[in-house]
Amino acid sequence: MTETQPKPLNETEERIVEAAIRCFVRFGARKTAMADIAAEAGVSRQTLYDLFGGKDDLIRASIRVITDRNLAAVRGRLDTCATLSEKLDAYFAETVIKSFELLQTAGDAEDLVSGHNAAGRDEIARSHQRHEMLVRELLMPHEIALGENGLTIEQQAHLFVTTVMALKYGASSRGDLDQLLAALKSNVLAVTCTAR
Repeated sequence: MTETQPKPLNETEERIVEAAIRCFVRFGARKTAMADIAAEAGVSRQTLYDLFGGKDDLIRASIRVITDRNLAAVRGRLDTCATLSEKLDAYFAETVIKSFELLQTAGDAEDLVSGHNAAGRDEIARSHQRHEMLVRELLMPHEIALGENGLTIEQQAHLFVTTVMALKYGASSRGDLDQLLAALKSNVLAVTCTAR
């Protein structure tokens, strides 16, 4: 399998990753020990190491699972969306808002935001690339309008995802996040309108 398409997790691996996510949110990746994850998952430490090798692999898998879940939720809602505005709202609800709310419950939000280490930061970068692919799909029907406004789909998707990811960390409250997302959506809608 390619790096962007890792093998599917089996039932035990899924249980371990879900336990790791809960531990990382509760304690932060830095303070979470492999023994914490093993206990939370109800497996031995040896099983944990046999399946994942170490904490870096669990960090990567956790980020991947959250990304998979969030992007699948967005895709699941897109069929009911008639406009780009509705599609952006679905994207915001299933990705940024969920992540913001998760960070509000985190024991060490800064540790989660930073990715903890190089492995986490690399996986976060891959996650952002996957988000950009979805956003490019959302923007594809508006390629001409973007071009008339001096932008490519790739540029707009990259700007959008970079901004969105910063907003979920930088917003001071849910109300602040909602206002920032509304402003971002207005900007996107403005550049996707055909020039008159």
